[in-house]
Order: sequence, then C-alpha cells, then structure tokens
Amino acid sequence: MTNLKKCVLTLATIASLTLGATTASFASDDVNARIEALEAALKELRGEVKARDEKIAAMEVKTAEIDKMPIFSDTKLEMESRDGNFSMGIAGRIQVDAYAIDDGSSAKNPMGNGMELRRARLGAYGKMYGDWKYKFEVEYAGDKVTVKDAFVETKLAKNLGIRVGHFKEYYGIDNLTSDNSVTFMERSISSVYWPEEAMGAGLAYTDGKLYGVQGGFFTPGVVNGGPGDDSDWSVTGRAYVAPEVAGGIVHMGANASYRGYANSATTTTKFEQRPESHIAEKVLRTGNISNPASETRFGPEVAATFGAFTVQAQYDWSTIDRLNGAPSVSTEGGYAEASWFVTGEERNYSVKTGSFGRTDATNAIQLAARISHLDFSDPVLTDTRRGIEDNITLGANYYFNPNVRVMLNYVLADVDYTVGADETYNIVQSRVQLDW
Repeated sequence: MTNLKKCVLTLATIASLTLGATTASFASDDVNARIEALEAALKELRGEVKARDEKIAAMEVKTAEIDKMPIFSDTKLEMESRDGNFSMGIAGRIQVDAYAIDDGSSAKNPMGNGMELRRARLGAYGKMYGDWKYKFEVEYAGDKVTVKDAFVETKLAKNLGIRVGHFKEYYGIDNLTSDNSVTFMERSISSVYWPEEAMGAGLAYTDGKLYGVQGGFFTPGVVNGGPGDDSDWSVTGRAYVAPEVAGGIVHMGANASYRGYANSATTTTKFEQRPESHIAEKVLRTGNISNPASETRFGPEVAATFGAFTVQAQYDWSTIDRLNGAPSVSTEGGYAEASWFVTGEERNYSVKTGSFGRTDATNAIQLAARISHLDFSDPVLTDTRRGIEDNITLGANYYFNPNVRVMLNYVLADVDYTVGADETYNIVQSRVQLDW
C-alpha cells in the first residue's frame, strides 16, 4: 500500500512537471509572437511617420510659393504684391445709348432716332516700386479709337504729386468726375469750355481733408508740333476748399486756363455745341474765329452734398484775343443741377481730387434735374447758328449695384438764334452702363 502511494505521487509529480513545462513553452511562444507583431506595427508606423513628414515638407514648399503670389481683390479686377510695392488692375466701361429726338421738323438742324455705342473703354492701372503709379486707357467712340489717360505719376512730397503724360487738364468739378459717375448721360452744354485730355505735366497738392490746388502745362493731342511747326499750349489750374458744414460737405472752387496759339496768323478756332445728347446735331456755333492770339477761360464752381441730396454748379467765361487789332470774342455759359437718392445713398465726394467718385449703391434710385445755358451771341460772330441755347434736363438712374446702372434722361433744348427763327428740341434717351 505504501509502495502504491509512492507510485501515485511520483506519477503526479511527473505529470505536473510535464504540464508546467508545456505551459511555459506555450507562454514563451505567445510573448515572442506579440513582440514580433509589435515590431511589425512599429515598422509600419515609422513608414507612416516618414510619409507624413514628406507631405509636410512638400506643403511647406507650396506654402512658401503661395506667400510669393499676389493678393487678389474681392471687388475689383486688381492684384497686388504681398509687400504692397507692385499692383495692376484692369479697368473699362461699356455704355450703350438709345435716342428719340423730336426736332420740330427743323430745316436747319434735322435730327432723328437711333442707338449708338457711346463709349467702350479698356485699360490698365497700378503702381511699381511703391510710389510710381501708372494708367493707360483707350476708348472706342464715334467709330474712332483714341488714347484717353496715359500717364505716370509719383509723389514729390507727402501731399504733393506730379503727373506726366496724357490726361485731363485740371478744370471743372464735373469735368474731372469720371463719366462713370456723373449724374446725367451727358455733361452740360457749357462743357464746351472744359478741356479734354492733353499731353502735359501737372502738379497737385492737397491735405486730403480741406483743400487742394492743381495746375499744369499742356499741349493738345497725343502728338503735336514737329519740324517747322510749333504746338498750341495752355496753362490750366484750379483751387478749391471743401469744409464740413452741418453734417455735409460744401465744395467751393475756381478754374482758370490761359491758352496760346502757336500759328495765330494762319489758324482759326471755334466753339460749337449740341444739346445734351451725343447723337444730336451741333445746333449752336461761333463759326471760325480767325487770327486767335490767346484765350482766357475762367469760372467758379460750387457743390454741396448733404446725405442723399447733392447740388453743384459752374459758370465759365471765355475771351479770345486776336492779332492785328481785330476785336476779341467773348462767350459764356454755365449750369446748375440737383440730385436726390430716393433710397438714401450718398454721392461719394473726394477732397483729395476735388471731384465725385463711384457711388456705393445697390438697388438704388436717383432723381436729378439740371438747367444749363450757353451764350454765343457776341456781335463779332457771323455764323448763322450763333445765339443762345438753354437746356432743361431731367434724369432718373437705377443702380443695380455700384458697377451697373440704367439711366433715363429727358432734354428740352431751346435755341434762340441771333438770325432766323428759334428752334426747340425734345429728346428722350437712355443708357445701360457697366464699368469695372
């Protein structure tokens, strides 16, 4: 019995040792498998980390390239370098007009109805190296392509700038307001005195808060003068103040231009004007004025804007002196207008330029009225179309947004001829305008 117990105990011990060894072997195999799995996972993770690092490096390269790219405007076709020293924008406009003219069966100035592409303009503007600005625009109008603005400008001092090239002479608040932003389809009949773009150099000083002075020396055309032929010339300028009054702005200014003729003995000059409709016939004329030696133009201008209400006016006088004791010729004209945004918007006046700019208006309605006067009745004149013209113009503008508007004008033009019967013209005209 004792021997049997010993045998049983011996067998149990052997079985226990065998089972323990097997269990230990199984445990060792499991740990090794886990270690191998962890090593494989770690290797895979290292591969993913390496791929991620490569992607980050590539993104950093791309980000560095983006930092060198220009900044694009959200509201204009304009881009500017990151440092602000360079920029370029694309500007243009399209104005499509339609007309209906009642000429009262006039035999002297017969007119009709129609449509025209009033203006189609395209150009570029911007700056280089911070302080050097430029602008270049060409325009298609009246079946002709012409250069309009083409100039370079920079600052000579904090508030003093210089401009050289082809640009408008500094004369008249409405003249210096872009036709994108004027209230009526056409400027006043007294605009016959307002100089267009010319070659020249000009200075402009303004504090940007209260006043400004602008002036320059100009010669007409893009190309003038040449071998054996000198150019006409002019010295033109204006000064203005624009204080804040009762919550609004009151602009008061004066314009002057002295104009010389290079070949007075062989040249002539003249004024002629149509009613305030571009397709109309030129109904008032001085005829050719021979032997002009010089001309002096001057006139005051005023404007005031109080919220949605704006008024402005200008009057001009012209005196042409002639050679060989010939009598001088004096003519004059002016306008006054008022406008009101029914929907509450305001015209955008700039003290820096002394003119009006783009109105920030969307779904806006503007109503306006203007009277204008032009006097070519000097007894020295002999043209059969000399006399006095008065216009009354009513306008309504609808702004879809600041860049698109529809315009509707009614013009009543009355011409009192010095010789012959008076004539009256009724004109209804409209415009669709888009500018950028």
